[in-house]
Amino acid sequence: MTPLPPRLCRRHRQTGGFTLIELLIVVGIIGLLLQMALPAVQSARESARQTACRSNLKQLGLAVQLHENARRAFPSGGWHFTWIGEPERGSGDRQPGGWAFNLLDYLEESNLRATGSGHTGAERTADLTKRNETPVSLFLCPSRRAFGVGPYTMNRQPFTLGGPLETPLTRGAKSDYAACVGDTFEVEFPWQWPGPQSLEEGDDDAFQWPAIEAEFTGVIYGRSATKIAQIEDGSSRTYLIAEKYVDGKHYGDGSDPGDNESLYTGFNNDTCRSTFVAPENDRNFVDIRNTFGSAHATVWQAVMCDGSVHAIGYDIDFETHRRLGSRADGKRADIPQ
Repeated sequence: MTPLPPRLCRRHRQTGGFTLIELLIVVGIIGLLLQMALPAVQSARESARQTACRSNLKQLGLAVQLHENARRAFPSGGWHFTWIGEPERGSGDRQPGGWAFNLLDYLEESNLRATGSGHTGAERTADLTKRNETPVSLFLCPSRRAFGVGPYTMNRQPFTLGGPLETPLTRGAKSDYAACVGDTFEVEFPWQWPGPQSLEEGDDDAFQWPAIEAEFTGVIYGRSATKIAQIEDGSSRTYLIAEKYVDGKHYGDGSDPGDNESLYTGFNNDTCRSTFVAPENDRNFVDIRNTFGSAHATVWQAVMCDGSVHAIGYDIDFETHRRLGSRADGKRADIPQ
């Protein structure tokens, strides 16, 4: 084969490949394009997660409506944070477990709710422990955490049939949603009050429960049995269930005092919140255990008593927010559009 003349060889080398400078320029352009595209990708992903969260709330609201249709009352908030759900009992004032436990029958989770039923001793302990560690995806906001189970750091031997659970709990299924107890400071019974120590004591008509009607102005709270007619401010103007605030640095370690037990617990700030404090976007190392909030950057979401779901800005007028937490204060407020 006849070799190319030297001048043609040089020209061939110059036009047939990239110089190092050209390669660096191309890499730089690609990197710039990726930087420009990344926020759009992240925004699309967050929008999808927010939509999934909205769907969760919609389904929880529907479950509450099914419960109300069947039992003529909204689900009870349970007894006390020292208790977990009792499978043999209903969902009224004799049920120690909270509203999340009481909704399982209406979320196609009847088998989960019945776990432990009819068993005693070590077998019952094993059943209740397994249930306590079983997450339900509808209770998890995908913007906050993909996992549904975390450390159980308080009340590790809750009361149940026959006394405290024999083996301490170590992990619990989480809930990113909380029921609205009203616009009051407290979101659970006073922590100094020990609550009933047995099912028999809790059932006794002589047992002294705190004065709940005077303390809680919302729809779901300790031993509540709210009827639709009691929501005098209007079901579309009253919060039912919404996203709860969690310390951003403690999503997975159980150190947030409002996120340290399970969704099967009794009346507790793990599953109940108040409009006494304004909603907050999750922040790192900030304890606001009793308020609503979210991992979403600009909004938090709530389902109203009529089943409608709304995305609400953190800058909502505080007085409007407070009134939306009360079922019958006579001062109707509308969700901001």
